[in-house]
Amino acid sequence: MKSGPAFDGHGDLPAEDRSNELWRYNGAASGQFKERVLVFKDWGASYNTVVGVGDITGDGKADIVERDSAGKLFRNNGDGKGSFSSRTEIATGWQGYKGIF
Repeated sequence: MKSGPAFDGHGDLPAEDRSNELWRYNGAASGQFKERVLVFKDWGASYNTVVGVGDITGDGKADIVERDSAGKLFRNNGDGKGSFSSRTEIATGWQGYKGIF
């Protein structure tokens, strides 16, 4: 992810836990991460890959892309406040790839 909710210039990290909750770890000036912040509860039981892709929509806000077990790709647009919009399907047929980058 491009940067934290305040656009502080430090890279952040999205992570999904085993309970299917999406968390954000804000980057710190020290090169480490701050305490995690909940972004979505019960977010994506079918997702097997989540990637912070930067700004792919061109609106200046960091977005994420996720793939489900059926090979569909989805995008969640960043809102500039540390969270994301609802998902939009952007592609299919990605089940054969080990990862997306």
